[in-house]
Amino acid sequence: MAIVHELSWSTSRARTFSGCRRRYYFDYYLSWLGWGSRADPERRQAYLLKKMTRLPMFAGDIVHRGIAEYFARRDQGLGWSAEEAIAWGTQELRRGYKESRDGGWKAKPAKSIRLAEHHYAEERISEETGAAGDYGRRYVERIAACFRTFFEAPALDGARTSDPGDWLACEDMSTFDLFDTKVFAVPDFAYLERTAEAEPPVRIIDWKTGAPSDADRFQLEVYAFYARERWGIPTERTTAADVYLQEGEISEVSVGDAELEDALSRIESSLGEMRAVHFDADRSKGDPGDFPMVPENEAARHCSSCNYRELCDRA
Repeated sequence: MAIVHELSWSTSRARTFSGCRRRYYFDYYLSWLGWGSRADPERRQAYLLKKMTRLPMFAGDIVHRGIAEYFARRDQGLGWSAEEAIAWGTQELRRGYKESRDGGWKAKPAKSIRLAEHHYAEERISEETGAAGDYGRRYVERIAACFRTFFEAPALDGARTSDPGDWLACEDMSTFDLFDTKVFAVPDFAYLERTAEAEPPVRIIDWKTGAPSDADRFQLEVYAFYARERWGIPTERTTAADVYLQEGEISEVSVGDAELEDALSRIESSLGEMRAVHFDADRSKGDPGDFPMVPENEAARHCSSCNYRELCDRA
């Protein structure tokens, strides 16, 4: 069945919308249909730029995949140590870097690594000056620190040793309908905490590889709402935490009915703003002017690491 363009909602989409409307347009509208080799050139360009990543995001993805691999092996009765995970993660980082640097991504851009740092020839990734070595080591060290926290932090023992039969989610792409719109919710990990209670509580964990942000709590609230809708878990039986793996810190979040109602209101408001500018990208490329760029005084913060610099008139 052919895929069709439609409005959906997720916390990441909402962040993009509130951060830069022009980037949102490139991500969810202009890049649509750009995957075909005979696609409209402008759509194709936007699609290829969308598929790029940056080393911090790539390292974070490696950590998430590594944790998912740990649980997949546990489900099969297999073990995986911190040292093995770190070695695998380091190898993955180097493989992706080489694939990007040497152009291996060109054959299958949707399934390969293309770093924006390479695309824009950023100084931080220059091998001639040696900057690339320092930049790369930063993320090798980040991956190692994140895996050590996951494998060694006593506070995560319950998650690491939980029974596979008690797992509810592990990096699963899932959706539910809200306000007549498909909402994407991807809990990093959720499981039943076995205690003496007849009805065990549900524990939701979001693995973070970067610094804390104001949006982190809201994301957990959305996951708690998803738990109530998908699994019928009342809020009093739900606990949630952001685990900042690099720093080894855990931020517990209390999610009650009041917090969920507030999250619901925020989702409804966000969706309303998105609907006001939504159009069918199957039929048109729309007008980028309906999606303004960030103000000039905010450009330095938003634009310097944006994938779409070559499509904007801001370099």
